Amino acid sequence: MTDQYQNLTRKKAIILTSIVVALITFVLFLSAEAYVRLTRDNTNLWALTGRKIGVNPASTWAFVDAYSAIRGRPGIFSVEPKKSINSHGFISTPEISVEKPDDVTRVVFLGGSSTAGTGHNLADEDTWPWQATDILNKTTGHRVDFINAALGGYTTFESFGRLWSRIRFFSPDIIVVYHGWNEMYYFDDVDNITTRRTLPDGSWSLNTTRRSTVTYEPLWIDNLIRPSQLLTKTRIRLSTRVGGEVGQAKKALTSDYDKRGLEIYRTNLRLIRNAAELFGAKLIVAKQATLIVPGLSEKDRERCFYHFHGFDHDAHVDAFNQIYEIIDQEIKPDSVVDATHLSGVSEYFNDHVHLTERGASELAEFIAGEIRPYISE
Repeated sequence: MTDQYQNLTRKKAIILTSIVVALITFVLFLSAEAYVRLTRDNTNLWALTGRKIGVNPASTWAFVDAYSAIRGRPGIFSVEPKKSINSHGFISTPEISVEKPDDVTRVVFLGGSSTAGTGHNLADEDTWPWQATDILNKTTGHRVDFINAALGGYTTFESFGRLWSRIRFFSPDIIVVYHGWNEMYYFDDVDNITTRRTLPDGSWSLNTTRRSTVTYEPLWIDNLIRPSQLLTKTRIRLSTRVGGEVGQAKKALTSDYDKRGLEIYRTNLRLIRNAAELFGAKLIVAKQATLIVPGLSEKDRERCFYHFHGFDHDAHVDAFNQIYEIIDQEIKPDSVVDATHLSGVSEYFNDHVHLTERGASELAEFIAGEIRPYISE
């Protein structure tokens, strides 16, 4: 009888303890939830996972720019790894004066996220433009400074706009262009090219996006955690961005793309070429390295977000090759550098074009070697 009484008492104690722990956990959860809702902006999980149209994610780190769609918001871009935007809106670039000192050679890098070191974020010092400049300062005997004028999502549209409207006042001596992947965003949207970047009403704002976009892959658990801002923010913090950039919602891939987009790229490249000549700067155009190559393994293909552009692997291989051909046709041979010897090397890429730290170091070493003769001149 005594044993039964003790067992019953023990069970009651366990149940009571469990209830108390559950209540304390629930109260702590509600307190944390209330704190997050009161001190943090609301996170719309459905918009971030492409289930509905939402605020443009770039609104957290960019301003609208009249000539290049967006420019960086000065301050900290990311804490870990440490990544910054200087007072002129240039990402992963030390503070720099508009007036160039007489004894300095100034290099400007134009490109998208793989040049900015976003997508899969690289610390300022790990971005390839920063590393290439360090190498040049150590090996040429000249003072070299630089501007990383790239931003995530930039194509040659935005780079040209930034070049002629802003960069020219910084008196660049050398302009390095590293574009490719982002050009394909408009290859499948040529008929709407005159309204590129605008919203349906013709305006341009970071308050909303043109269409549903995928920033984080949808998960089945989203339906359970969506009501909680605490769980939503925890889920986002623990998730990896889709390719590091905002992409279109997934759809069936086509086996081809609109070739008219290539001529748009050709004209943009000519505009950049002519502007560099007008500004008296040496133009260097690099063929962008990519994981997307013929014969790529299925495992590596899973890392390539073809759905961003709406066409499949083979079409992407062709599009890259067509872009490389246009570079050869429009740019003088001594101004073309071919970085595609890095292409297809799995450990150099986090995904389709965003570089790992090792990949960034390899590209920096290569680009620095190509720039060095012009610094010496």
